[in-house]
Amino acid sequence: MHKKYHVQRREFLNLRTDMRAYIIAVVEDAREKHVCCKGSDDYNEIALRIADCSQEIELYFDLETFEDRQNSLHKVRTLAEVINEFRSAIEREIEVINARDSVHRHARAAAAVH
Repeated sequence: MHKKYHVQRREFLNLRTDMRAYIIAVVEDAREKHVCCKGSDDYNEIALRIADCSQEIELYFDLETFEDRQNSLHKVRTLAEVINEFRSAIEREIEVINARDSVHRHARAAAAVH
């Protein structure tokens, strides 16, 4: 049987694709797997790998028991919340830096004219 996925995505994290930073997110779709028998078909591919230019991490998401599934949901929701908050903070900081750079450019241009 050909594997199907809910998500199977690999993306570079830098605009320059010659740099190593990437994310890989894989969640195999188990809906068509046999549910009647225990065995080698129990394993579902679930992976979240994040790398910068020198380090890589792989986070484990266990879905075996109800408690494991609850914990994995908590883990991924917490990651998403913190990453979204981090993104918003970086966006605000970039606005501050861009505004400061704009003021400095205008001040230098005004000084050069006089």
